[in-house]
Amino acid sequence: MRKILRVIDYVNERVGSISSWLILILIAVILYEVIARYVFNRPTTWSFNTFCKISGALIVLGWAYVQRHDSHIRVDVIYLHLSLRKKAFIDVIGTGLFFFPLFGALTVIAGSVMWQTWLRFAPSISSHLSLPPTKLLYQITVVIGLCLFFLQFTARFIRDVYILIKGRPY
Repeated sequence: MRKILRVIDYVNERVGSISSWLILILIAVILYEVIARYVFNRPTTWSFNTFCKISGALIVLGWAYVQRHDSHIRVDVIYLHLSLRKKAFIDVIGTGLFFFPLFGALTVIAGSVMWQTWLRFAPSISSHLSLPPTKLLYQITVVIGLCLFFLQFTARFIRDVYILIKGRPY
């Protein structure tokens, strides 16, 4: 079990590190648009869509990395003063009642939307040997990010259950 948890941690660490480079691409797109619009008076039609896709991918791929480092925003007024077991208890209850049902449903919905898009574009992709459309690539990225976040949350859940049972970190 420890090896599986380490693999999940490693994958999310690498994906988070690699996806952080999307910031540079995002800055380049914004810079290009600003220069094109205000210096040359020739705004682009593609920059806003590109900005949305890159920033969305950055956010969804960064969720698992942030969860890996326990850096999500929460109200820590009471939580900080609790023992390790009490923190684990709160996390297990919150994850079991809220995260797994809601985020699991969101992941399934996103996966089905991506699958429907794939079915619509698959014949044209295979017959013309062209690249898949950006909409499909973006949806695949979102589903991958959601799955990685779900896996990281599951790893955290397993560690919290271990703390509840044994009283020490896994």
